[in-house]
Amino acid sequence: MKTWAIHIGGLVQGVGFRPLVSQLAESMHLTGFVSNTNHGVDIYFNATEETTLEFYHQILKHPPVNAIIISHELKEMPAQDFTSFSINESNSQGKPDLLLTPDIAICPRCTIELTDNNNKRYRYPFITCLNCGPRYSIAKDLPYDRKNTTMDQWELCSNCQQEYFDIYNTRHYSQTNSCHECSIPMHLYNINQEEIRSESEDILALVNIALSNGNIVAVKGIGGYLLLCDATNEEAIVNLRERKKRPTKPFALLYADLEMAENDVCLTENEKTELLSKAAPIVLCTVKDEEGTGICKDLIAPGLNRIGIMLPYTGLLALITYAYNKPLIATSGNINGSPILYQDEDALIRLADFADLILTFDREIIVPQDDSVLQFSAIHQKKIIIRRSRGYAPNYFPNPFTSSECLLASGGEIKSAFALLDQKNLFVSQFLGDQGNYDAQLSFEKTVQHFFKILQCNPKHILVDKHPNYSVSSFGKNLADAFNIPFTKVQHHRAHFAAVLAENNLMQTKEPVLGVVLDGTGYGDDGQIWGGEFFLFEDHQIERIAHLDYFPQLLGDKMSREPRLSAISLCRNDLAQLSKIRKNYKEEEWEIISKVIQQPQQLLTSSMGRMLDGLASILGVQQFNTYEGEAAMKLEAMAGATLDRSFDYYPLPLIKNRLNWRIMLEAIFEDENKGIPANRIAFKVFCSLARCIKLVADYYDVSKVAFSGGVFQNALLIDLITSKLQEGYQLYFHQQLSPNDECIGFGQIAHYCIEQTSITAAMNQFTNHPT
Repeated sequence: MKTWAIHIGGLVQGVGFRPLVSQLAESMHLTGFVSNTNHGVDIYFNATEETTLEFYHQILKHPPVNAIIISHELKEMPAQDFTSFSINESNSQGKPDLLLTPDIAICPRCTIELTDNNNKRYRYPFITCLNCGPRYSIAKDLPYDRKNTTMDQWELCSNCQQEYFDIYNTRHYSQTNSCHECSIPMHLYNINQEEIRSESEDILALVNIALSNGNIVAVKGIGGYLLLCDATNEEAIVNLRERKKRPTKPFALLYADLEMAENDVCLTENEKTELLSKAAPIVLCTVKDEEGTGICKDLIAPGLNRIGIMLPYTGLLALITYAYNKPLIATSGNINGSPILYQDEDALIRLADFADLILTFDREIIVPQDDSVLQFSAIHQKKIIIRRSRGYAPNYFPNPFTSSECLLASGGEIKSAFALLDQKNLFVSQFLGDQGNYDAQLSFEKTVQHFFKILQCNPKHILVDKHPNYSVSSFGKNLADAFNIPFTKVQHHRAHFAAVLAENNLMQTKEPVLGVVLDGTGYGDDGQIWGGEFFLFEDHQIERIAHLDYFPQLLGDKMSREPRLSAISLCRNDLAQLSKIRKNYKEEEWEIISKVIQQPQQLLTSSMGRMLDGLASILGVQQFNTYEGEAAMKLEAMAGATLDRSFDYYPLPLIKNRLNWRIMLEAIFEDENKGIPANRIAFKVFCSLARCIKLVADYYDVSKVAFSGGVFQNALLIDLITSKLQEGYQLYFHQQLSPNDECIGFGQIAHYCIEQTSITAAMNQFTNHPT
């Protein structure tokens, strides 16, 4: 009999690893202990060599359902005597080397217990177990133990304590365990910050009454507050839009279960799987012609053919939806443009303008998170992540980078998310909002500092976007000054391309890869605004080889808010075209804009996002964006409504490395003059984009094509590209990350690693062949 040690690293805390090991050891009659450490899970035990190998293999072969094992090691240790097998106190010494467990939606078992009137947790709003519940959002420190979470202030009742120490109980060593007897206190407030109820059943009854009366209720979730109202009540929805100053941006809907959702939307098997997954994201689904529950579809998602739906991911949300038995609008509790509110004092003050009641509880949220959002393309079922947050953040695994430096990449500005490479672990933060907003900047900085604290790390190099006015770039530069470390600027679209290369393990490929990066705006190497870019990756070098031909960026950032300005920019040199879009301006406005377009334009753009905005304006889809990407989303919805799906296209030729959109624009106006329906024209536009990608790939004789940028959130375009190019080409899309700017931080690290590889290769070549 010898003493052995097993070390397991990765995502191994907060997933039930210690209970699983303890139960397995008990069944094999082993003595020893298991404990959490800042490096993972350590197991010490006595056994024969044969039994040791069986124990080791069983752990690796059957880990907890939510675990990710990155590393494991078995070694013989100096002899020790153990009388039994136990879970020992965690060891917090040393720098953490762990993945951080994301928040996990309520599991099927807890869902059953929640509705079983013979169960002790019947109708308990904060039901959790080893396999579900808050993790990332409540962790104050590592290792993952109750004392290091915001559950630390509540002692377990005798029944929960018995479960906690029962090796065969599903809540053995469950750190978030509680029940009615040792419950997390709940509170219901009115808009005057007066507490009107504190008993859970009274609160739930009043919430149900309020929703029935058309009121808006703010409810605390895992990562922040949600605003709920009846999705079948027109007056309630109009009221919510007016209060939030959100005239047309779509709302997500919360359904009690899949059966209820299928009354209103068409659900594919992939969509069902995601809705029922442990991440429980919002999934954009196609609305049926007749909505069975009576939802006010045109008020919920104006001009769109998909709505975002989700299922309850906490016991509290489940109890509310089960009782109400109708779909609820569930939108982030925030002030327009600011991040989700998550601190109770702020919510009571700032949500009083929106909500009639505010339901809160005393478990503090450390890390705020919005709900994640994704969709699938209709034909090829390509998964497209729109927003990566609750349930997915903050880990990225497997880590494609081999750099040993601690790197912080501050990411992009509007769809912000930073990336942190620490030891062998890679983290991509949750979506952190538009950094043009001061509250979002505070949230960004606070989240970065939380990572530094919990991981006990300091970056050695900081990567920032090249844009001179991005607040995230200023933050990175200031942080570099504070740490007295270098920082590197990375061009926005090169980061996009590098991100999709890294996601698809193409950083070391010997074959050339065409990168197609289509988005809204990004500061280019030539000082212009890029956004319709084609790159070639070859020999560890990224070269810009083609782009959408430039057109003026009129009136700065105002152009992204007014698609009609993009239309003016595209049509500025054609009097006939200008005359057709003049109707979108008042007479005094037209006089001003006429003078603007006659002046020499210093700032130009190649943005595909702005071009699509302009085409949406020309086709009468949208003249003003009330939220980011509105015109492009409605243009996609319009195109998807056409019955003629033939692959006709407009010419978009490549001339001297520039895609000449003017010829396409002339053809669009010709079709309008012929009376071709706008939805058919819109469909042809997206066919044209798919064809032009093939044209560029053929011109440069490249068979590997990778896609990034916000335009590739367009599910219709993804399907058209896949249909047109899947034969003869290898197509690469983002896997775990969104194609929008949330991938920029990850891409900045990828670009840095590519450049370091290129420098190393050049030095080796010089060493081997000095001139």
